[in-house]
Amino acid sequence: MILITGANGQTGRAIIKALLSKGERIRAFVHTTEQIQEIKSLGDIEVFAGDMMNQKAIDEALIGISTVYHICSAVNPNEVEIGQMVINAARKAKVEHFVYHSVLHSVLQDMPHHQKKLKVEELMVNSGIPYTIIQPAVFMQNILESWRSLSEKGIFQQKFFTTQETRMCMVDLEDLAEAVSIILTNTGYTGATYELCGPENLSLSDMLAAMELHFGLEIKVETPQDEMFAAQLKKHGVGDYKVNTLLKMFQHYNEHGFVGNPNVLTWILGRKPNDFSSFILRTIQSQRS
Repeated sequence: MILITGANGQTGRAIIKALLSKGERIRAFVHTTEQIQEIKSLGDIEVFAGDMMNQKAIDEALIGISTVYHICSAVNPNEVEIGQMVINAARKAKVEHFVYHSVLHSVLQDMPHHQKKLKVEELMVNSGIPYTIIQPAVFMQNILESWRSLSEKGIFQQKFFTTQETRMCMVDLEDLAEAVSIILTNTGYTGATYELCGPENLSLSDMLAAMELHFGLEIKVETPQDEMFAAQLKKHGVGDYKVNTLLKMFQHYNEHGFVGNPNVLTWILGRKPNDFSSFILRTIQSQRS
């Protein structure tokens, strides 16, 4: 049986769908009991609700598990401590394969969440458990937060690009989920770190061209100032650590870009990964159907 932690986030749900399509037995680890029925709507899966800061709960969730895909909630200040506890439980349960969801270029240490993910990678490599580390690029699906203003007003709200020179690699979450399902259900992928990137290092102009082609209208860009962005997040209860970490991330991406190479993902999938234009078109068609 495969355990997916952080199962109710967009990444966990996408991976569960990909695994269910292969007929795999899955246990989903979610944070609250209120999420149990929601995640069960995906299909025939076991669900375990518990606190990932509780070693006893993690130990219980891993009973009878052979394979783990560990996703920590985004920009979690306790990611290292959680990672250590899940590794402890995996060792105790004699897990045969542990896959850790990290981040592209975790070596970039001026971003706190990269620091924490790199430390968990180190713990993973030193654990003695057969492991695979996944380092995904930014998801194309992240722009869906601006989808309503895009589709209704032709306004793209974003923080990733402040110059024409900035380029960033994005990957389709559906491609990542398919690749992860392959890694989790086949041999030959342990002891490796895989950068999973889409086929383009996109500029803002590239993204706007794809949007305007498929929406059939001119797209305007809104980039909120840091103070406004922080205030909006805090209004929704986001803590200082996450706010400050996200601001540092956007600053780094804008100054240095965030580029990647699609060769590894192409090799795992056996095909070229989806490009940004096809993602936009597919999303528009799904909204209309």
